[in-house]
Amino acid sequence: MPTALFHESPPPQEVARQVLQMVDTYLSDLSMLAVPPSNPLYQVYRWTLPCEVDLYMRRIGQMPKDPVELIVAYDEINLGEVVGFLLYLPVSTHPDACGITYMAVKQSHRRRGLGTTMMREVIARYPHVELTCPVKKVPFYEQLGFQVIDSENTQVVMNTRSESAQGLMSTVSAEAIFQSPQAQQIIAKLVGRLGTKVITNAEKQLLRHANQLAHQATSYVRERLTTQ
Repeated sequence: MPTALFHESPPPQEVARQVLQMVDTYLSDLSMLAVPPSNPLYQVYRWTLPCEVDLYMRRIGQMPKDPVELIVAYDEINLGEVVGFLLYLPVSTHPDACGITYMAVKQSHRRRGLGTTMMREVIARYPHVELTCPVKKVPFYEQLGFQVIDSENTQVVMNTRSESAQGLMSTVSAEAIFQSPQAQQIIAKLVGRLGTKVITNAEKQLLRHANQLAHQATSYVRERLTTQ
């Protein structure tokens, strides 16, 4: 699959649109909370997560001190179709380090090594790579040379080295997006349509779901680090 790197300027509008469509389609996979479509608050995250990714893409090449890079994969036949993307943040103070934010591959193009190809392109540019992922995705990254080093919220922290880079990355505040007037308006509409009780229960369900994932990640990492 042909790929393109965007690091000096944001991707063309059509490429960005397709990336954001993939974020919407694979929201549950990309969200740290793994928000299920059955939860009414899923509609809020359908706005907040694409908004976050869009803000990152708009920043590519525009803020040298807060770099963002994007790798996009295209279909072999229809070269205008985006079938995968990998968004990551280089550490400006450590030229060999970066952190992965989001990666997705279209369902129709999975099991073809596309995720592996994009990850290897990143590692070639920045050998010291860190990411977080659900427990179930640990084996995939281990095949690429990553090792388990910690847990964070609902995720397992993995790195190509035995420790994190000491530099900082400038991340977009997901909490600020969630608290934005636009997101709050979506919540207000859900409350008006479904009622306060339903939304309150949805919040509690999502919190329990997140706590379960966090416990799973913590237990998994503790066991892995103990047996190493």
